[in-house]
Amino acid sequence: MKFGLFMLPSWPEPDPKHQSRILGEMMEQIEFAEELGYDSVWLAEHHFTRYGIVPSAVAMGLHAAGRTKRIRIGTGVSVLTFQNPVFIAEETAMLDALSNGRLDFGVGRGQVVYEYGNLKVDYNTRSERFSEILDVILGLWKHPGFSYRGEFYQVDDMTIAPVPVQEPHPPVFLAVSRTPESVSVAVDRGLPVLTSANITDAEALEIRNVYSAVCAEKGAQPLWDDMPYFRKVYVGEDEKSAIEDPREAVTWVYDLNGYRRTLKGGSEIYYNLDQWITNRPEDPPSYESRLKTTTCFGTPEQCIKRIRRLRDDHNVHYFGANMSFGTLEHEKVMRSMELFAKEVMPAFR
Repeated sequence: MKFGLFMLPSWPEPDPKHQSRILGEMMEQIEFAEELGYDSVWLAEHHFTRYGIVPSAVAMGLHAAGRTKRIRIGTGVSVLTFQNPVFIAEETAMLDALSNGRLDFGVGRGQVVYEYGNLKVDYNTRSERFSEILDVILGLWKHPGFSYRGEFYQVDDMTIAPVPVQEPHPPVFLAVSRTPESVSVAVDRGLPVLTSANITDAEALEIRNVYSAVCAEKGAQPLWDDMPYFRKVYVGEDEKSAIEDPREAVTWVYDLNGYRRTLKGGSEIYYNLDQWITNRPEDPPSYESRLKTTTCFGTPEQCIKRIRRLRDDHNVHYFGANMSFGTLEHEKVMRSMELFAKEVMPAFR
């Protein structure tokens, strides 16, 4: 099996002076991941939120490339509909060249309504824009003198430099929603799919089931070895610490995301989250239920049992762990990473 880390540096403190420290801790975690033998890091991209303060996964990937030598660098994901396709083709090619061919390019349309509203991009055109942008990026990566005429984007006789190191181009991964239509796009393009660490196991596995069915319908080979299955993970020396250490941190994440889904514009950065929690229209799932349905918190032995079941029953051959989230302290993240690498990963290698 392969193992990756999903990196999402949250900013729970109200004072912006903590942001530099948080981003620095993220880079320490990436360097430590390489030292521990993880295969990849996946860098999330979000806008106007405390949930994650990396507005450009590619820019963060360029920094990570300079701090590492071996580990693969994934974008999880770059929201293409917010980008100029020529510029992102150039940036990603530079990242692949600087990292000596370590880029895994995860892409998506993005589903956060207020990000579209703030960036003044028509939400209803996201599918068409995404398809055109991806066509342009792939064309510029592979073909000198590339031209393209789309409804939203046009390119005339263009050649970029540098070009990617990987041939025919860096691997591309597609973030998919729960709809068969989005899965069909991935299968038609021959792309592995990415699923969220925040949805339940049942929801994530159903997407994989739909993917398997669409592959069978279209005569395509499922790309199980290349599809990370992302979960929020915390590993403790004992069951009590594994359950209690991340309780406050992951609850903050779920509460904040619950509020974010209500926004049409603006931001929640300086909004009083406790006020929204007090007045929210319905109660969320309990922490205890999320332990059973959504997270992978436990001792090394418990995590091994969980991952073995995913491998044997659901074709999960690439596991991605989101270990840094919410208010969880840097030292606890690093210890969880170490326990996972030294006591869980060897059971599958």
